[in-house]
Amino acid sequence: MKKLTLFFLVLCAFFSCTKKEDQFNLMEGLLIKNARIISTEDLSISEKSTIVIEKNSIIYIGNNAPEISGTYQNIDAEGQYVIPGLIDSHVHVTGTDGLSEEEEIANPSIVKNYRTQLPKSYLYFGYTTLIDLGTTKPKRLSDFNNATVKPDLFYVGGGAVIGNGYGLSNWKDSIPNFIYQEDENYPIPEKYLKENHTPEAVAKRVAASGAIAIKTYYEPGFDPSQPPMPTPSKELMEQIKTEAHRNDLVLVVHGNSTKAHRFLADAQVDIVAHGLWNWGDESLGEDNQIPMGVAKALDMEVENNIMYMPTLQVINGLNSLTTPEFLNDAELKNVLPESLIDYYKAHTESKYLEVFGDAPRDMIQRSFNRISAQGKAALNYLYQKNAKILFGTDTPASPTFGNPPGYNGYLEMTEMVNAGIPLGTIYQSATIKNARAFKLDSLYGGIEVGKRANILVLNQNPLEDISAYNDISIVIIQGKALDRESLSALRN
Repeated sequence: MKKLTLFFLVLCAFFSCTKKEDQFNLMEGLLIKNARIISTEDLSISEKSTIVIEKNSIIYIGNNAPEISGTYQNIDAEGQYVIPGLIDSHVHVTGTDGLSEEEEIANPSIVKNYRTQLPKSYLYFGYTTLIDLGTTKPKRLSDFNNATVKPDLFYVGGGAVIGNGYGLSNWKDSIPNFIYQEDENYPIPEKYLKENHTPEAVAKRVAASGAIAIKTYYEPGFDPSQPPMPTPSKELMEQIKTEAHRNDLVLVVHGNSTKAHRFLADAQVDIVAHGLWNWGDESLGEDNQIPMGVAKALDMEVENNIMYMPTLQVINGLNSLTTPEFLNDAELKNVLPESLIDYYKAHTESKYLEVFGDAPRDMIQRSFNRISAQGKAALNYLYQKNAKILFGTDTPASPTFGNPPGYNGYLEMTEMVNAGIPLGTIYQSATIKNARAFKLDSLYGGIEVGKRANILVLNQNPLEDISAYNDISIVIIQGKALDRESLSALRN
């Protein structure tokens, strides 16, 4: 009798082990049935899949119907498409789009409404993970992080500016991460100790702050009538890269000109944070032929495996100042408070004058249309060469109302389509490629067991039509399912 009992115990133990993965008693969970999951790896689609989520993690994916008990929400995704939440790897969430610091102070209620809506606006368009590429102090992110509903937010230790150069931090004791470079034309104030502003010291501070990357700049400036600002030497950039990698930080560098991209490709930085749209005196030839100098810079980036953010909407955002009709776009009401839209409409002329002075609008439009075409041509050239393309918008890029949060990402995707980039490449650039580039792929970038439950349920296939990203049914953030319309500024 004892032997028979032992046999049944062993048999039961065996079957419980083989069935355990299909049985879940959830404390706080979510069950998604009949999901068409689009792989971020090979773009294949798995039909009739089941996803089980426990709190903020995916704990099961399969074609079987597992036994579920406990507390959970049930979603039937029959006929819909399920993808991981999107990643925008180039945002700035600490200011108010298009408003100067003085305007923010003068309009506190508008600013409050904007900052309350901001996290929801990114989620409305499916951006469940953001990387802030311009915050020098983590405390400045507190407004965003304190929101009840928000995307997952990471940041870089930005402001690793070459002393007296372009960027976010120069000569501010509260933002200490400028990097000392000897230049007799741009002396460093004597109160700053050189040893506190070496690449080694700055990289250590950035890593200690909790950042995932370090950002610096190769930017001599945008005004040809002014002397160029200092840019890093090849030797200094090599030191910055060495110290970034020693501290397990990704090196991201601002640059948008042919000279900058050539320099950064030669320096073999990790990521160039802008597309190559500033071609200097060169221009597109017949049949959109890339000029030789630009092609050489792009070829170097491909050869050296440089990751490339097109940021096409930077130019279009500025160009929108010439066409205030942009503010009549009905989509803006979903991502911006009505009070801010009204403020923009009342100040379109002054916004234009702040940026372009008395330059004729048609001249500015022609110039930016040309630059926009150059950016798209450069992106297409890189795609044809199988370059590493990342998705980032630089939202907001500048003092303009033309880069609205969340919606700007959808517009960026649309411009990538206009540049001839396939939908599958766009999908991967905003998911797994971004996750891997910033070393976040253990939790983000795909729908897999163990990854973060940041998921979108779409009504259309994003591999067939870009409009699928504006036809989201449900946004799941940290395992919590939200109806998309609940995130609209019209509902808040």
